[in-house]
Amino acid sequence: MSYRCTMSRIRWFSGPTVLALALVGTACRSESERAEGAVREPGDQTTGDRIAPPEGQNQKPGQEAREQAERAGEKAEQLAQKGQELGQEAREQAERVGEKAEQLAERGREVGREVNDQMNRAGEQTGALKDDRGSGARDQAAPPAAPKDQRAQQGRDAQGAQQGREAQGAQQGREAQGQAGGAKDKDQAGSTAASARDVWTQAAKDNDYKVSFNRDGAVVATKEAKGTGERPPDETLRNAVGGKLAGSDHEGVKKLTVTVRDGVVTLQGNVSSMKEATEAVKEALEADGVTKVISYIRHGS
Repeated sequence: MSYRCTMSRIRWFSGPTVLALALVGTACRSESERAEGAVREPGDQTTGDRIAPPEGQNQKPGQEAREQAERAGEKAEQLAQKGQELGQEAREQAERVGEKAEQLAERGREVGREVNDQMNRAGEQTGALKDDRGSGARDQAAPPAAPKDQRAQQGRDAQGAQQGREAQGAQQGREAQGQAGGAKDKDQAGSTAASARDVWTQAAKDNDYKVSFNRDGAVVATKEAKGTGERPPDETLRNAVGGKLAGSDHEGVKKLTVTVRDGVVTLQGNVSSMKEATEAVKEALEADGVTKVISYIRHGS
């Protein structure tokens, strides 16, 4: 309670009470002055200035928030500036890429035009070559010249016909002579074949095998198989027949070709005489496992 307030109410009290209240007011004022002096700076009690609080301890509560907002704004502005720079670089790169693509496209169009021109030139050259060939063929196929003298041409034709008839007559004469000679040779060949068959037949009787004659001139000699065992392989038969022929005294028999297929032996080659041919067949039939021999052996050549 202030001193003035206290004194304004003194009129309500009696003398002793007023004195007590005055003393209390004086004490209150002294205590109030002491309290005010405690907050003043030392040596400045006459002016009444208060001591300033340390820096940063008496700031307003919103100051720190404003500073943080300012710093965030500065950071955002820096990021925006960086984004603008990156966007500008991206646009420049895109422009450079577009220019490069346009250059490549133009080059491709130029190459296409060059290829088209080359194809056109090749087609023109091919057409010209065909025309040259066609004209050459027409020049070569010239029409036959008409005879200047028809009567001379008819005379030449008659002379040619006469010569043709003479040549035809000479050819017919030669054919007649050939037919006569062929008949004679045929008769001789028939007698020779008959004689050869007689020799083969006699040799078959002497060596106990059968003989037959094919139309192609081959001689087929067969004999009965001995035993009931399995037929040896073709390679075994070929080696056995080759061994038999190798022991012959005649070089022609040793050089004969021997082939075997499904157990059938075939002899081919040339020998000096009919005797050597029959001997070769006899030796082949004497090989183990051989029951059939076909001879294409020629003799006397």
